[in-house]
Amino acid sequence: MSNNLPVKLPEISFVKEFILQVRLAWRLIRDNRVPLWIKSVPLLAALYLFMPVDVVPDAFLGLGQLDDMAVIALGFRLFTELVPSEIVREHRNILTLESDVTVLEGEAFVVNDESE
Repeated sequence: MSNNLPVKLPEISFVKEFILQVRLAWRLIRDNRVPLWIKSVPLLAALYLFMPVDVVPDAFLGLGQLDDMAVIALGFRLFTELVPSEIVREHRNILTLESDVTVLEGEAFVVNDESE
């Protein structure tokens, strides 16, 4: 019996999505089923940060760093697009389950301490 109801995904902030993307890329890089040439994509994107030639020089505060971030983001995106979809889905499901933890905040205090 299939349930065709739409699933509403929780809203994820940009920072959480970026962290999830980095963790996904790290898991995929360590997976032996991903071909080596595909694993080189995020490495090449990261190497762009250390190149002496930039599309937009870093001297322009803000814009210089923005192109660096864009290259890194596009490199991660291209990497996950090149990896076979079933492998990406498997790792994304694991990461989603790991992040599905609810943290409760509160205070604790001793009501009756008769150990003295």
